[in-house]
Amino acid sequence: MSVRESLIKHLTSILRASEGTVLVVLCDQSGLSIAKIGRKSDIDLNPNQITSLASAAFSASEENWEDLNIKDQVISFSFFDKVCLITIRINETLLTIVHDYHKEWPLDADNLATAMYYLKQKLGEFFGSGDESEREVEIFCDKVRSAIYLFGMGSEVPFVSYKPEIIDISNLLPSISSVLDSVQNPIFIRYGLVNPSGLTLDAREISGQDLPISIEAFSANANVAFQKMKEESGGSSIGDLLCYIAISGKNSDDFYGLITCPSGRIKFSGIEKRSNDEVISFIGLFTLSYGGIPVISESRNIINSILQILGEEQITENFIKSINVLTSFKYE
Repeated sequence: MSVRESLIKHLTSILRASEGTVLVVLCDQSGLSIAKIGRKSDIDLNPNQITSLASAAFSASEENWEDLNIKDQVISFSFFDKVCLITIRINETLLTIVHDYHKEWPLDADNLATAMYYLKQKLGEFFGSGDESEREVEIFCDKVRSAIYLFGMGSEVPFVSYKPEIIDISNLLPSISSVLDSVQNPIFIRYGLVNPSGLTLDAREISGQDLPISIEAFSANANVAFQKMKEESGGSSIGDLLCYIAISGKNSDDFYGLITCPSGRIKFSGIEKRSNDEVISFIGLFTLSYGGIPVISESRNIINSILQILGEEQITENFIKSINVLTSFKYE
């Protein structure tokens, strides 16, 4: 069996594990395709763009993880209108699963971890990095399995609004600040809002946390990652980028996550000109101790509350709808 045939065999096992999975791609870290397998779907996919997004998805949060001294990134989830890209680095390659989360969520963590085991072994043999022990391969697979399980677990935070009763339309920032102050669940280590240039508009941090990077630098880096993903996906048939989440850590007891998503459009004056308003983004740093469901649920609540202050914005509204889809599925 050739290298390509062997790789496709294992990619096929991932594809067949869920009817919601429409494409599985293996590429190098620069986005050059190595092998891929897909099924017929109503979703029009460009494999070249998928591999470019895979490369961006894994490198986007690298600077923040290095600054925070948290390693190594295990998995990233990039949610679009139609699909989610799940990207995992295996040695010097990137595995990306293009999954229709409207059909099924979450992924089968056990099945995926088994496929990771054989892929990591084969890639080590084929590309000259086969000096890893069986125990090292098992540890890698356990991290992938745990990250997927934890991201799909946890108690859902009720869909509530933190919008203040009184809003000063001449200055919306105090109302937005009130929303950030009203968060009831201690899920985030850091969270806040940034403008497209990375300037922190408002942010919160749990007291007592001693992180090696300021919240302003963290916010700016997270925004750069999100903007990079947006640029790579511009004009894509899979829709707008709704949310980017990356999970990193040494083991399942020490997983951290980054989340970035759109949060509406804020106007800085009453003059009806495009240059007077900006699309803002929500950023957050969290531990995965509570599972991923409360993280995305609370993010939805914060952003929905901000949207009630700022007014309608289609991409942000689609983000809220996507989270409602995800939280409607539960692990059995």
